[in-house]
Amino acid sequence: MTDAPYSARRVFAQHVPFAPTRYQCFDAARLIAESLVGTDPEVSCVIGIASGGIEPARLMADYLKAPFHSVTAKHNTSDAPWQQATGNVDVVVDDTLPERFAGTVLLVDDIAGTGATFSAVSEALSGRLDDGAAIMSAALFRNRGCTQPPDRWAWTVNDWVVFPWERPHDGPTQPLPPLRQVRAR
Repeated sequence: MTDAPYSARRVFAQHVPFAPTRYQCFDAARLIAESLVGTDPEVSCVIGIASGGIEPARLMADYLKAPFHSVTAKHNTSDAPWQQATGNVDVVVDDTLPERFAGTVLLVDDIAGTGATFSAVSEALSGRLDDGAAIMSAALFRNRGCTQPPDRWAWTVNDWVVFPWERPHDGPTQPLPPLRQVRAR
């Protein structure tokens, strides 16, 4: 378990959750992957952070023609909406993950709520990096309260997001604005 080196808090207007479509999520993943073409060093593998980062990471890996792997990281105490992150992240690195990484390792999650998950996974993988290797992060969404934003993201939101690969929200949801550009840190 890793304690976050900062005390960021997710921002929730608590109106109604955003509900992106599967198409919007896949389109955002493709655009993020396109923005990484030509990265130096080039993306050598894509690691999806389970469970929310798996689908967008698979799409990015396919687009970038890079191997796909996954890790598990969890810090939410439940799946209930509008909960604050604990900052304590449990990271499980599967035995099938390579012992060494070269090039750019792309970590992918569906949302960067505070930045704690990306920090914890980066720390867990840091001992596996060859000289000159780098870790980059990408998320479909960045919560407005995220103080350690990913390197790339599509939308910045100030409310809960219900993803198409999660259990549907019981109440009303709001659509997303059109994706105009991929944001970069």
